[in-house]
Amino acid sequence: MKTKDNLLEKYYKGETSEKEEKLLKSEILSFDSDSAEKDIFLYFSNEAAIPDGLEESVFEKIRGKEGKSRTRRMWIYSLTSAAASVLIVLSIFLGIQSERNQKMENEFFVLEEALFRVSVSIQPEEENEMLVLWVDENVEIIVN
Repeated sequence: MKTKDNLLEKYYKGETSEKEEKLLKSEILSFDSDSAEKDIFLYFSNEAAIPDGLEESVFEKIRGKEGKSRTRRMWIYSLTSAAASVLIVLSIFLGIQSERNQKMENEFFVLEEALFRVSVSIQPEEENEMLVLWVDENVEIIVN
């Protein structure tokens, strides 16, 4: 009894070793009489037991959430990468189209300027009202 009281005193102070705690718990639980310590140790021993299947159910839920999260994340990554690819291709296409249009406009402007200068140089002086745009062996373009 003296040992039990000493161990209880050390236990409440938090100075017992693991071996002493096991000895104290087994000693108190072996008594037939009810005491506060016996109730506490019974409560803690019952609460310390893990229900069957708890670990599996916890990991199952974690895997399920992880799978949904991963699926959603992969869907978002796929969507954003597809959108980025479309934007890149579209910007390249529009850039090339813009360059082609600009080049065509420049060539057309140069051709128009050349035709105008040629028409001014070959226009007869007595007929100022007529504008000759193009003269060839078979074709003559005149604008009134």
